[in-house]
Amino acid sequence: MKLLLATILTPLLLVLRSPAQTAPNYDAALKRMSDQQLVECLRDKPTNCPIPDQDRDLQLIAGTLGRRKHPDLLISAYKTADQYQRYYLVDALWMINKPKVTAFMRSIAFENLPPGQDNADVFFPLDYLAQRCDQRALARLNRHVNFDKSFPMGCIFWAPTMEAFVRCNYRPAAQSFVLSLHAACGNITDAAEHGLHKFFPGACKQAHSIEQQEQCYTKLIQDSSDKPQRPTLHADSTDR
Repeated sequence: MKLLLATILTPLLLVLRSPAQTAPNYDAALKRMSDQQLVECLRDKPTNCPIPDQDRDLQLIAGTLGRRKHPDLLISAYKTADQYQRYYLVDALWMINKPKVTAFMRSIAFENLPPGQDNADVFFPLDYLAQRCDQRALARLNRHVNFDKSFPMGCIFWAPTMEAFVRCNYRPAAQSFVLSLHAACGNITDAAEHGLHKFFPGACKQAHSIEQQEQCYTKLIQDSSDKPQRPTLHADSTDR
């Protein structure tokens, strides 16, 4: 049975950031720290972080800030943060579903985009918007270079991004889904098949191999490319 990735993988991402995954003493130390101290600990070379450099787990620190859900402080800190720190501040904001975060992500998502794949440095603002059906973000992430030979992010992040294409009914992603049918990650291939089944319901049932699926869906995409698509309005998604 195909996994419902949008409801399964997203909670899993939060579990991976959970304090339960850390040693009790480290967990307790993070809980005692103020937001300002945690933000300082995200710097490349912090000057006032209670945690020794060798013990700093930046992903867990960002996760702690994200769960506290204080976007004003994080957005304010971003303005004066170094590039190293900004990455983790955005990672923390990625966990917060509020209109002010959406507006902030939209203000930074399209700055300094690379010509190639959308790597981790630019992924989280784009994905935040894509999860909320932002058409510009969906179009950016749907570029051929993000699907051609490898994916910009690991499976646990990229599979939910692909499910956003499905949930937002972003039909231009159909060709990207065809390219993803050979992916080594089962969650990505599941998302690709889910999307193709939604975009072309009842089609290609006679295909019994990946190659046959590719041929069948490619033909359907070509046949439908000249047909005008009626625009669909989408509401923002719920908190992740």
